[in-house]
Amino acid sequence: MVLFQLNLTRRGNSSGVEHNLAKVGVASSNLVSRSIFLLLILFVPLFSNSLVDQLHKTIMSEYPSAIINSINIDKPDEFPDDFNKFKLKDIILLSLHDNGGTFRAVYTTPNSTSKSIFFKFKIDFKFLVLISSRDINRNHILNLGDFEQKSVSFSDYDKQALTHFPKYQLITKSKVKRGKILTNRQFKTLSDIKKGDKITAIINDGSLKVEIIVTALDDGNIGQIISVKNQNNQTLKAQVISKNQAIIK
Repeated sequence: MVLFQLNLTRRGNSSGVEHNLAKVGVASSNLVSRSIFLLLILFVPLFSNSLVDQLHKTIMSEYPSAIINSINIDKPDEFPDDFNKFKLKDIILLSLHDNGGTFRAVYTTPNSTSKSIFFKFKIDFKFLVLISSRDINRNHILNLGDFEQKSVSFSDYDKQALTHFPKYQLITKSKVKRGKILTNRQFKTLSDIKKGDKITAIINDGSLKVEIIVTALDDGNIGQIISVKNQNNQTLKAQVISKNQAIIK
C-alpha cells in the first residue's frame, strides 16, 4: 500500500499573537484549530491521490521490480493562485535515490496552457533481485540452488538484475562470485534451436500437412517466433514447437 502524507511545518513564534488575541477575547486553541483546518483545505487538493498515484505509476514503469511502501511528497514553497483549477497531465521523474527524489508535474491551466511545478519527495522502497548463493563457474546452467531472492536498496540495484527464475535456460558467460546480484549481462540463453540448425518446418493447409527442411536464422526457444530459410532461399516466419520442429506462420 502506498501512503501519502502532508508536510505541514509550523513556523514562527505564536505566543505573542496568542497574547494579543487573548486581549480581544479570541481563544488561542480556536486559532490553532482553525489554522490547521484552513491549511488542510488549502493543501489537500494540491497533494491529491492522483498526484501520488501518477508518481507511483511513473516509478513502477521505469523500475518494474520496485516494492514501494510509502511516498511522501513535500509541499513546494509557492503555488499559483488558481492552482485548484489546474489539471494534472503528466509527471517526469527527474532524480531518484535511496530515500527520495524529485519530479516535474505538468498541469493544464484554465486557459489551456501547460504549467510545470517541481516537487521533492521521500520514498520507502526496495527491489527484489536474485543473488548468487554460491560461486558459479563459467558455462554453468543456472538452477534453483544457485541463487536466493532478496531485497536491495536503490543504490545497490542494477536495471539488468534478474528478479525471478527465467523461463529459459541460462548459461554463465564467466565466473560469478557468491553474493553478487545476477544480471542478464552475466548469461547467455541456452536456446532450444540455434541459428544455423537444420529443422523440420510444418506447413498446415486445411487437411493438408507438409513437412520441409529449413535453416534457422535465429536462436529460439519453444513458443518463440523465429525466421527460417527454405531450400529456395525464401525467408519465412515459424513458431518453435520442439527442439527440432517449427510451424510455418
